[in-house]
Amino acid sequence: CLWASIIWSLNASAQSPDFERQIEPLTTIDKQFMAEQRARVEQLANRLGRNLTGNADRDIDTLQRIIDDRLIQADDTLTQQALGIVLGDLFSHRLDMDWVVYRDPKGRSRALRYRDTDIYLFPVTMISRRQAAGSLRPIKPLYDETVRETLLRIPGGKWFI
Repeated sequence: CLWASIIWSLNASAQSPDFERQIEPLTTIDKQFMAEQRARVEQLANRLGRNLTGNADRDIDTLQRIIDDRLIQADDTLTQQALGIVLGDLFSHRLDMDWVVYRDPKGRSRALRYRDTDIYLFPVTMISRRQAAGSLRPIKPLYDETVRETLLRIPGGKWFI
């Protein structure tokens, strides 16, 4: 699953000629939607007597408690994806990545991109897909492994592991 969440290539031309990918900045609507999603998670955190701080260890623990305490219904994919946006913000801060719109023949996604490289993360669905598959894997190892694997691909990143 981790490898499915990380996409990288050394040369985009190595892709098939039918492959089309567009990378665009977030639209105003994307930014507004993501802010609403973060607020949704903040409300859930408040129910636990917490708030989102931007501190990875604390916020990951809060996300895990939201899941463990079943504050989100199993079929509420939208709120599960809201957790993914918050997780993505933590990746963004740790890995110096920016939110972008990633379009390919399969559709449109919000993704994290490392500078102008072909290194992408798709954190919005990292939690919801695992939930849908019945995975009980904690978020902390997912975060740590994603950071480690991404740093190995970022130029000079291995020095920060």
